[in-house]
Parts: sequence; C-alpha cells; structure tokens
Amino acid sequence: MVETAFRERMVDGENEDEIDLVSLFLVIWKRRKLIVFGTLGATLLAAMISFMIPKGYLSTGFYQLGIAGVPLGNSGVPVSSLFKTENEPSMPSMPSMPSMLSMPSFKNSSTQFYNPGRLITYADHKNSLNSWEKVRESFKTAEDIKKRIKPIYAHSKEDTREIGNMPSDQKNVVIGVELSYEADLPQKVHDVVGFLGEYVKDCLSYDLLFNYIQNGFNTAVLELNKNENSIIDHRFKIMQLTNKVVDIQSILTKYPDSARIEDRQLVSVQEGGYHYLSPVSQLVGIESKLADLRRMLAELERAKEKLVISKAYFSKCKDMMEKSDKSGDFLLSQLPIIKNDLLKDLDLSQDTTKEAMNNISFDIQRFMNLYTNYRFISGPSLPEKPIKPNKRVIVMVTFFTSFFLLVMVTFILEWWQNNKKIIQASTSKQLEE
Repeated sequence: MVETAFRERMVDGENEDEIDLVSLFLVIWKRRKLIVFGTLGATLLAAMISFMIPKGYLSTGFYQLGIAGVPLGNSGVPVSSLFKTENEPSMPSMPSMPSMLSMPSFKNSSTQFYNPGRLITYADHKNSLNSWEKVRESFKTAEDIKKRIKPIYAHSKEDTREIGNMPSDQKNVVIGVELSYEADLPQKVHDVVGFLGEYVKDCLSYDLLFNYIQNGFNTAVLELNKNENSIIDHRFKIMQLTNKVVDIQSILTKYPDSARIEDRQLVSVQEGGYHYLSPVSQLVGIESKLADLRRMLAELERAKEKLVISKAYFSKCKDMMEKSDKSGDFLLSQLPIIKNDLLKDLDLSQDTTKEAMNNISFDIQRFMNLYTNYRFISGPSLPEKPIKPNKRVIVMVTFFTSFFLLVMVTFILEWWQNNKKIIQASTSKQLEE
C-alpha cells in the first residue's frame, strides 16, 4: 500500500518543481531498517574503536621569569661597586626592575632554550628525567620546542591599543612562559613540564652569568688599565710639582729679601699671571695642590688593589666558563668556590681586600636571589582525565554522520530502483543501433 501510494505521488508530481515532503518521508520509511541498523552499527563500531585509541594527557604550567627586587646593570647583570673610584665614574647601573623581561632580552635568552642540541645536552648531563629517552623524539627541532614553551606577554595587542600612553619600557614585555606537554601517561607529562621549567631556568641563568662574567672581565681589564694610566699621570704631576718646590726654594735662597715681601697686589692667574706671585705664595699653592694629588693618588692605588682582585676573580670565572658546558646551574655553583679559592691568596686584614670580596659576595647573592625568582607560579599540573580520545564527540559525530549518509544512500537506491528499467532499455537500444 505504501509503495503504491508512493508511485502514485511520483507520477502526479512528475512535472512539478515543488519538493514533496511526504514522498521523501515515504522513501525514508521504506528503508528505515537500513538507516536505523546502519546508524546504530556505525555508532557502536566507533564507540569500540574509541576505547582502543591510546589516551592522551596534557600537563601545563606557568613559569615566572621574575627578577623583582634584584638590582641589574647593563645587559641584565648585577653590578656592584667593585669598579668604583671616587675620581672616576663607576660602571653604569640601573634601578630595580619589575618581574618581567623586555622583548630583546627574551629573544636573546630564548635562543638558548629553543636550541634542540642544548636541550639534549642538558637532559643527558642533568639526568633528572627518567622518561627522557621516550620523549626525546618530541624535541627534534626548534619548532617542536616552541610548541611547548610559549612566551606570555604582560599586555595583549588590545590592551596596548587601549593604553596609548604606556611607557616604552613596559611595552612588549614577557612576564613568563607557558609550558605544556602531551603524552600517554599523567605522571610522564607532569615530569616533562617540570623538567622544561628547570631547563628554562638553567638557560636564563647561563645567559645572565655569561654576560656577567664576560662583561665583568672586560670591564676589570679596561678599568685597571685606565687606573694604572691615572696613577702614572698623578705620579708624574707630583714629581713635577716637587721639583718646582725645590726650584722655588732655590730662588728664595738667592733672593732672601723676596720672602719678606708682602703679597697684597691682585695678580691674574690667567696666561701665566701666577708667576708674578711671590715665591712664598707660590710655594703655598704648590703644596696645596701636591696634597690634593697625593690624596687622589692614594685613592687610585686603593682602587687598583680592588681592581686587581676583581680581575683575578673574573679571570678565574672566565677560565672555568670556557672549560665547562653551557649550564647555568654549574656556573652558579662555581662562583662561591672560585671566591673561596681566591681568598686563600689574599690578606683579609686589608680593608680594600674586604671591600672587594664583599662586593663579589653581593653579586653572588644577587644571582642566588634571581635564581629563586625563576619558578612555577602554577603547575606543572597532574592531569586526572585524558584530553583524547573524546569518546562522546566521536560517538555523536559518527551517529549524525552515518545517519545522514545512509539517508542519502536511501534516496540514491530509490532513484536507481525507479529508473533502472529505463536506463537498461536505453542502453540496450543504443547497443542495437
């Protein structure tokens, strides 16, 4: 009965452009078993396959690149008063910086932890990740690392546009990195993210320590050379003025009456006018200048003692850095050892020695404080549920997809059944001709 009604409607609506919904429903109803059982079968198969797909867990963590409260100098390295003298400018310094890195500083440091070779070397030497051999293939290229270590900016593009008058030193700053890793076991992804945090800390520490040692050594050598030149110059001036005192005293011996002349006239000191002062007045002026020069010479010699210690310290650090691998942890651990080794050959009863070693201790302590500021603010998370496969999504997508595909197949079969004889007759006729 249903088929007969359907054929009647097909004939009646043969020349009509309108879609007959009843006819469509009848076609679907005719092959309802195919649609229902086919959809249920495909959905059941998808559900079974979803249980066979390996699970994937995701761990994330926010790692702060904070340097709050740590006085920094050029190139982001701590600067003490190690090179300071009273008559020469000290090394330039900067005020305490906020807990963020500028984009140039971050890009310079990121070349370290985006280097696959360095990551492999660090993992092999550190030997702190038990599953490293299993995840090693996930970090073959720099792009692989960038997917798992992403910078977090203090302001989005929208924030920057809204805050038009933002200071230049606060634009495009990085406050931390987002670390993530996906694998088949919850504990594995947790351990890998924690390992990546330690790796980022090591890279940033190495970059800062490298700049500190390299700049410190170069500055110590430069300042020591300048200091020695200043000492030579002051000693020459003292010798010249001392000789001048002897010469003026010789003049007084030849002309004893000149010592009793009252010096009350005004004499210009420009263009050699001071030569017309009485010998006694000139002697007083020279002695005063000699006193200033001797005081400045003493300051320079005191500064030289500190610079010699500084050069020795940075020279030892530089030698150690060139012989060791690129590890920030190792460099930081060696600084106190080098300082203690340097103390063996120094006399701590001298104030200059104490001051120089105190400045070195200040720098080491600043690095220790800086090192502790690199830490996880959140994470690494230990996932409880896998992020894939999403069984619910798989089942729902399979259900609706298979349903609509089977409906389309139903209409195709119905069309073929209705037009099969016509097509066969037409084909036969063509073959006969």
